[in-house]
Amino acid sequence: MKTMLISLSNKFISHLAIMVYRLEVFEASFRGAVDALRKRIGEAVLIHHDEADGVCSAAIVKTALEAMGYSVKTLCLDKLFPEVLEKTLSKYSVVVFADIGSAHVKRIGENLRDDCLAVIIDHHDTHPTSRSNLFNLNPELYGFKGESDASASTVAYFFAKTVDKSLRRLAHLALIGSVEIPGEASGVNRIVLDESLKENLVKQSGRDFKIIAEGFMVSRVKASQTLTILASVGYYRGGVEKALEACGKGFTPETLSFSESLEEERKRANKALLASIIRRGIGEMRSLQWFDSGNFFKGMGSKVIGSFASYLSYQRLVDSRKYLVGFMRIPREIPGYGSLETDYTKVSARAPSDLRLMIENGLKPPLSKILPEACFKHGGFGDGHSVAASGAIPVGVEEKFLGTFDSLIS
Repeated sequence: MKTMLISLSNKFISHLAIMVYRLEVFEASFRGAVDALRKRIGEAVLIHHDEADGVCSAAIVKTALEAMGYSVKTLCLDKLFPEVLEKTLSKYSVVVFADIGSAHVKRIGENLRDDCLAVIIDHHDTHPTSRSNLFNLNPELYGFKGESDASASTVAYFFAKTVDKSLRRLAHLALIGSVEIPGEASGVNRIVLDESLKENLVKQSGRDFKIIAEGFMVSRVKASQTLTILASVGYYRGGVEKALEACGKGFTPETLSFSESLEEERKRANKALLASIIRRGIGEMRSLQWFDSGNFFKGMGSKVIGSFASYLSYQRLVDSRKYLVGFMRIPREIPGYGSLETDYTKVSARAPSDLRLMIENGLKPPLSKILPEACFKHGGFGDGHSVAASGAIPVGVEEKFLGTFDSLIS
């Protein structure tokens, strides 16, 4: 028994030492990016995702860039459309990505001019880059798992601390952003939780944590839900700006009221769409099942189709062994950018419970691999995690996409 305990103790110490080493190497990568940014103080464009993790990441990074002396223009996207990426990289000399971009590091590198600088702060599946003016700050490249060890806002928090240690005061934002990762905080996320408690920004409240930073006084789950609703459901109605403002000043009664009205609107749409799917049935193929949201989410950002797909994946009418795919038409207009040249359909895919276990055990291919490939084969693009991913394809190729996706699963 004593020998077994010593062996287990040694394994724990060894595991801890490896994690500490990985963290040190990861933190060193931030210093390189910050040093490069300090040499180019001026205007920067910050592209970020449209849910709580993306909003919190953007708020943290924006504060850090402004502390360095940058003037920052923000652009919120659900997907990193190639035409938006190319135009932005051709127009601006410094572009920073938050909670978006890692899956498209190759495309970013191909379009990045030699005299420009790009920094990606993300946690989605990715690849390394050899470009000296492109920094891919991603835990996946340093032995951590983006799905469980570090949210994008956690990565943003480490970036901010590298810029200025006093920005530890933003730890609660990283904690809010990391709500999207289920279960107790682990890996790098655990450090954020510990520092949030140490800075007296949060306190334990039952099984959750209450944000006690000035202007908040809500649970971190409630804060996360509110920011996601503002940025996604209210995407075309100034919701993103309200969400970013809330990260800095807290939730005003007006902001909370607006969020509640948006949530009621989304609930009605969810209920109506679910009733439609129950009535008409869900589309079935050999290895997947699918649905089209039609006009149920009209006026909302396309992130809502992913939220609905996640919800639907737990319902009884869904086959828990098959991939679940949902479609939603994307409006051409992008707030703060202009109009897209192409009409796109959003594709959101989720792995229901039994399929999730098969993917985790290597018995089925991860969505992060097959969804982007299927999108690419039909003129689109995609990214995500192993059990939850999304993409965009040109309008009109949905049926062909489903056939390709189904064949890739096999």
